[in-house]
Amino acid sequence: MVGGTRVSLTFPQDISYGPLREMIDKELAELKLSNVTYELRNPKYQIGSDARYPEWTLETTLKPDQTEALLKLMQDRLANTPVFPSSNQIGGKVAGDTQLMALYALLASMVIIVVYIWIRFQNVMFGLAAVLALVHDVLVTVAFLAMSYYLSPYLGFMLVDPFKISLAVVSALLTIVGFSINDTIVVFDRIREVRGKSPDLTEDMINLSVNATLSRTLLTSGTVMIASVILYFVGGQGIHAFAYSMVVGVVAGTYSSVYIAAPVLLWMKKPAVRTAKPSEVVQPAAAGPSRNHN
Repeated sequence: MVGGTRVSLTFPQDISYGPLREMIDKELAELKLSNVTYELRNPKYQIGSDARYPEWTLETTLKPDQTEALLKLMQDRLANTPVFPSSNQIGGKVAGDTQLMALYALLASMVIIVVYIWIRFQNVMFGLAAVLALVHDVLVTVAFLAMSYYLSPYLGFMLVDPFKISLAVVSALLTIVGFSINDTIVVFDRIREVRGKSPDLTEDMINLSVNATLSRTLLTSGTVMIASVILYFVGGQGIHAFAYSMVVGVVAGTYSSVYIAAPVLLWMKKPAVRTAKPSEVVQPAAAGPSRNHN
């Protein structure tokens, strides 16, 4: 404890540690108070986190009258500072139209990807397998975004916040789709080279192609992962949700290209076993009379 005066601060909007400390420093400078020691506390706050809370506890070495003057300046500044919420409520009609447009855009993008890969690889199965892997990547990322609401109280030391869908998250999902489809096409290119003119696609061809591109996949994903992790821990609040989505999406996109896209392609291209009809079964020839030669 710092000692001196302890007060509880309650704000109409959630505020994080950094902006609150900047506000206090600015007001102390306006009051011309130097060599002031203070601490901000919150039971849920983790050092380095950008999480926002409506209540904080201020412990300072200021005298009660000086603390009252500080709080008065802070109250006046907040009253004269407009607040722009990061999210707004949208009416049901507008939200429904937006969801419908987003669904149409998603379906259109999937169809275009299938057509592009169909033309490139001369087979629609490649496009369907790639799109299934992309759907997996997006669903996994969205699932982890939803889980962050429940994980944030326990993983605050990992800077996990209750993330919400925003423009930054949407841009991260689009980036993940582009990253994943590029990695999948590299694997499919090698499968096409190994397959050659063979009409069939076997497990050995898939294994050989995946092993040949595995080092490239890990190096590319590792480079993107390093950048995403750095942005997640030191990038700031503005891109925190973007970086979180990228970390999850890069992991999902890496293993989906190997363990989902390629096996699904093998499953689609594997020829079905044809069962012969009874009329097509060749009956063995009847044995002729045996002759004994003495």
